[in-house]
Amino acid sequence: MGRLAVICLLLLAACSAVPAGASAAKKPDPVLATLSALQARGGQSATDATPGGGLYNKGKIAARHLRGTSQSNMKGVLANLTSLAQRHLLGGRAYPNFLILQRNVDWFWARKKGPMAYGTRTTFPGSQLIYEFYPGAGWQLQPLANFGKINGLLKLKHPKAGQLESYADEMLQTAVTRHGFMAFEYYFPWSGGAPGWVSGMATATGMQAFSTLAKRDGQTKYSDAAHSMLGVFQAAPPWGIKIDRPQGTFFLQYSQDESLLVGNAYAQSILGLDVYATNSGDSTAAALVNDGVAAARRILPLYDTGAWSLYYRTPSGPGHESDLSYHPLFESFLVEMCDRWQQPFCDEADNFARYEKEPVKLTALRARVDKKKKQLRVGFTISKRGGVTMALKRGNKTVYNFLSPLERGPHKINWPLPKKGDYQIVLRAKSLNGVSSNTTLDLSVP
Repeated sequence: MGRLAVICLLLLAACSAVPAGASAAKKPDPVLATLSALQARGGQSATDATPGGGLYNKGKIAARHLRGTSQSNMKGVLANLTSLAQRHLLGGRAYPNFLILQRNVDWFWARKKGPMAYGTRTTFPGSQLIYEFYPGAGWQLQPLANFGKINGLLKLKHPKAGQLESYADEMLQTAVTRHGFMAFEYYFPWSGGAPGWVSGMATATGMQAFSTLAKRDGQTKYSDAAHSMLGVFQAAPPWGIKIDRPQGTFFLQYSQDESLLVGNAYAQSILGLDVYATNSGDSTAAALVNDGVAAARRILPLYDTGAWSLYYRTPSGPGHESDLSYHPLFESFLVEMCDRWQQPFCDEADNFARYEKEPVKLTALRARVDKKKKQLRVGFTISKRGGVTMALKRGNKTVYNFLSPLERGPHKINWPLPKKGDYQIVLRAKSLNGVSSNTTLDLSVP
């Protein structure tokens, strides 16, 4: 669906003015004030803003009359618009944000549908754009999902005629100018940041998609878009995602969070940027890739715990481990880096593959009787995240039982002190891949 078609659709919402007689002392609504400024500006800005007032008021009516989580999601969409307007960012982002508003009004108000589970993705009639559901923020444009889909279509030998171009053109309509370069932003709060942030992974995937499509079709609008997006990799946060670490250049997953150093996203950013540099012959991009690869040789091994992968690190040390979807994804990126740049990426890919077959190692199982506090203090260490059960048994009888998913490292459990006698602690673990392990400890309570 083209920009004009969407605008026509938005016009059906019927513009309504600010209620007559409103108190002059009332603080003006920042969203409506932004729309008025755009209309006064004229040109495309006025065209984009014309249907916005009516749609915005329709959204506010929906937020007042909906109930439960449908209401909270609708309110979240409006709050994101307000946040952008208050920070004087909505004017240059009116089109994608009112498109998001339209989709949520249509879903919750017109079609009376309820909220979906986190991460659910969908498209809307007449459009190829993918939206993802984020509880509290409703349906949101998902740049990474859309660019990933375009890259997938580009691999087809015989894609449907015109499908790729129409899809790419729809995405281009949602682009904005950010600090002088083209960007595809996310418009909901995330990782401590307000609406209007960018992702290094999504940007690199988009540059790969546009440059590959340009190479295939020869259309400069796609190569120009990919080139303009390079600014995301050249600018520092909060506008861009390039930071300097002691080991060298690092590309952030989220422009708003310099402390969250996501390993798999860093790897994919380098890979996508490399495809763009190869497709375009862009020497600036090639230099960024060289810097990224040199740093990655030192940085990515830090995400190997010796038993599993880390999802992220912080400037001060290791963060949480990857889950069962991100670990193999990380591994697949390392395989690609191995093919292009060899070591140490080959060894790391092999390690990550091996970890998927290995059990959780259970070590340092110990117990201490604390008569003063009348507790049995139990400690143990696990090598990687998994589901852990621990039971205190007296013969065939289970006295106490503990069950919880745990991450790697040392853990302590305190139980009320049992009666005098001989006991056995049985510690079991199951890895994310379903590989089981166990160990026991005999003890006596005097």
